[in-house]
Amino acid sequence: MSATRTNDRRRPDDAYDGNRSGRSRRGRSRKGALLSTELLFVLPILAGLLFAMVEFSMLLSAKQQIKSASRLACRVASLPAADPVQLEHVVRGAAEQGLVRSSLIESYELRFDPGQNTGDEVVAEVRVPMRAAAPNLLSVVGFNLKGRHLTARTVMRKE
Repeated sequence: MSATRTNDRRRPDDAYDGNRSGRSRRGRSRKGALLSTELLFVLPILAGLLFAMVEFSMLLSAKQQIKSASRLACRVASLPAADPVQLEHVVRGAAEQGLVRSSLIESYELRFDPGQNTGDEVVAEVRVPMRAAAPNLLSVVGFNLKGRHLTARTVMRKE
């Protein structure tokens, strides 16, 4: 009987440690180390993709606002006006109405040609630095916004 009991005894290395799969703790620690190493390689790529999505979505949103500002400014400039000084003030107000964010309003440039006679072309161009539209998150990977601009140009006929 004593011989049977010694065979039934397990060695300490094979002791049950609460893991149902039958793997030892050593196997789990190796797997955790492998996952940590994989995370070190994948995390920078995922962070770069996240930064790119945020930056490009902000640039796209700003581009839409600049187009809207250009259209509004051109529409106002195409209407008949008596005083050219008042016209410039009204056109600038229309452009600022199209630019929703204060960072865009503070840094935009507006060029417009109101035309002289009915039927002449009226041109409005709004230009904003990209740095005012979005943070420069991708400069680390070589995509720098410094010195670049978002521009929208609209042409209509004078009424």
